[in-house]
Amino acid sequence: MDGWFLVQTKPKQEGRALENLDRQGIRAFCPKVFIEKLYRGRRKVSKEVLFPNYVFVKFDQASVSAMSVSYTRGVSRIVSFGDVPAHVPEQLISQLRERVDQNCSGLISNLPAAGDQLQVIDGPFRGLNAVFSQIDGDSRAVVLITILSQKVKAVLPFNSLSRANKSSVRVV
Repeated sequence: MDGWFLVQTKPKQEGRALENLDRQGIRAFCPKVFIEKLYRGRRKVSKEVLFPNYVFVKFDQASVSAMSVSYTRGVSRIVSFGDVPAHVPEQLISQLRERVDQNCSGLISNLPAAGDQLQVIDGPFRGLNAVFSQIDGDSRAVVLITILSQKVKAVLPFNSLSRANKSSVRVV
């Protein structure tokens, strides 16, 4: 039975599993996307695995042993229900490929941009609206809060801020 299956890899060894599966002639797919994160107080764009510790593989169970796949370097096990490997629909793989291709032109970010409307959800300014100004270190943001008809600059931790429009991820 030829089809796509899900393989769990050892931690941080998706690349090793892909390389060794390819050497065996087994087709493998590991979706990656560009993600924007804070690193030492600066925005950093990195390409990361969409599903950490998982890789999709396509092989024919009649010609390739499931044991050879699960004993491949970097692979932990084939995800299965009982003794039957979990079959992944071809349509899901094609949708993932399409989304990954779309992401090549943009990046996923949960960091606010200058001018974004935020709401303070914790601390003495709880319930007030704020406008994001800039990043201050790894865990703080400089925001502008309107108090008594005046814009006041405040430095607040990221975990006390929420997007006003309830959209936590933006694609740039």
